[in-house]
Amino acid sequence: MTIATNLEGIEARIAEACRRSGRDRSDVTLVGVSKKKPVTAILEALETTQLRDFGENYVQEYVEKRAMLEDAKGARFHLIGHLQRNKVRQLMAYPPDLIHSVDSQALAKQIELVTAELYPERRQAILIELRIGDEEGEKTGLPVDELDALVSFVDSCAHLELKGLMLIPPAFEDAEASRPYFKQVREILDRLNVARQSRLDVLSYGMSHDFEVAIEEGATHVRIGTAIFGARA
Repeated sequence: MTIATNLEGIEARIAEACRRSGRDRSDVTLVGVSKKKPVTAILEALETTQLRDFGENYVQEYVEKRAMLEDAKGARFHLIGHLQRNKVRQLMAYPPDLIHSVDSQALAKQIELVTAELYPERRQAILIELRIGDEEGEKTGLPVDELDALVSFVDSCAHLELKGLMLIPPAFEDAEASRPYFKQVREILDRLNVARQSRLDVLSYGMSHDFEVAIEEGATHVRIGTAIFGARA
């Protein structure tokens, strides 16, 4: 199966999920998760499909690929994996179009400082990653009870632009089991928007096994890797 063939099937499923939930297909951004895949896979997608958004998990891999894709016109790049403070400067050699995984004030502050230093005219778009369903575990993400404080901090930063929220729910075989978690994050975003002048409109959740449920529950960005690029080595 080629990437184009895989994407054709994914697109049909996205369109059907949008139809069921009364949404336009244009409301949903498909992020192709290209981690552990060669640059040639991204180039194949760019040349043979309409996919233009690509997500990477690891800073070093992201930077190496960006260096090889400087001429890839129209491509947009997302950092979707956990970001450590000591990796921010390395990441910002090639600022992502969107960082999905900001989960602490310390990390937000570091992105603010590095962006101000390197790109004084830039506002780096970010999402806050929430931790729901693993509150006592070791998953990354911000506890919900700390969200308001981090939102206030990010809003005070001249070089950060908060776009919305991200979630990786607990792992379930049944996609329906993810629905309550997606719904909770959507409701949290709605609550934040009640008191905001600048509306937050990005909800990043849903992967290869549960993206249809995610779309039904308001996802604007779904992150799909294996179903597009195949199993990782």
